[in-house]
Amino acid sequence: MNQVSATPAQRPAATALATGKRKGLGIRLTQMALVLCAAIAVPYAMAQENYPSRPIRVVVPYTAGGVSDTVTRLVTQKLSERLKTPVVVENLPGANGQIGSQNVVRSTPDGYTLLVVVAGHVVNPSLYPKMSFSPLADLTGVSQFGHIPLLMVSSAALQPKTLPEFVQWAKANPDKASFASSGTGSGAHLVGELFGQAAKVKLTHIPYKGMAPALTDMFSGQVAMAFDSVQTMMPQVKAGKLNALAITSEKRWPSIPDVPTMSELGYPSMTGGSWIGLLAPAKVPSAIINKLSAELQAAIDSPDVHAKLIEYGIDPVGGTPAQFNSFMHSEAKRWAQVVKQANIRLE
Repeated sequence: MNQVSATPAQRPAATALATGKRKGLGIRLTQMALVLCAAIAVPYAMAQENYPSRPIRVVVPYTAGGVSDTVTRLVTQKLSERLKTPVVVENLPGANGQIGSQNVVRSTPDGYTLLVVVAGHVVNPSLYPKMSFSPLADLTGVSQFGHIPLLMVSSAALQPKTLPEFVQWAKANPDKASFASSGTGSGAHLVGELFGQAAKVKLTHIPYKGMAPALTDMFSGQVAMAFDSVQTMMPQVKAGKLNALAITSEKRWPSIPDVPTMSELGYPSMTGGSWIGLLAPAKVPSAIINKLSAELQAAIDSPDVHAKLIEYGIDPVGGTPAQFNSFMHSEAKRWAQVVKQANIRLE
């Protein structure tokens, strides 16, 4: 069937009619889009306002019973009381924290799946060049629980009893100057490497599967030195099996006031040690992040939790999400330099 073309006189009217129809359709589509956005935005806003309305899951990407696990359960119990919502802690260890972290990265960013990490979290990109996610881009800080100063100890079976004596001894006995850690890439390993760089001594790293076997070898003098938490090391110091040489805290630790800080002894770069804090998927709404951060600060500042953290060898911190994110970025740069200089790589 042949089509009949519009005459020149009819064309303007036809064009105007078509244009009007398109404009009308465009207006209706815009109105529909606005209604749809409103329909989505209202419950979304209500969900944020009513947060939390169901249990919160906190993933600890390390083994149960360790310092990170113990501290997480302490703080989240208080957080649960304040939020009037159950907070369930789940351990998903493996790959230096990567397995549990990836689980949280892939979760729905609604504030109901969170992550607790230690310093190794921001070091992983330097150790594992083929990571499937970015610890700093795919996760965001909520609040820091606290700093974990590390105690430097030496074997009581060896000659050095102070830090200056240890440095002199290590330079004179490079074949015996070793240090232990709970594994390659662990916080204790990196701090040991940093000390060797700061003191300009060559130290041989001996990794163990946990600190228990490492301590056995230290007691006999097979390993010279190690860094670990006050909670782990002080019982052995009091038993006369280890010597406490120095601590990485900014000030002397309350329970061991006779132990000098690394900074006091001329090693300011050694201040800091490890840390622990709470993260969330990067796309969690800021209103939820800020609420969690404020409640965590109150939980950490509560007298019972504050006292327990000190007892566990942790300096309570807290702080805003922005402060925590800034701190993590600076820590990532700091330890990347140590890893590069020590030529540490894990696959």
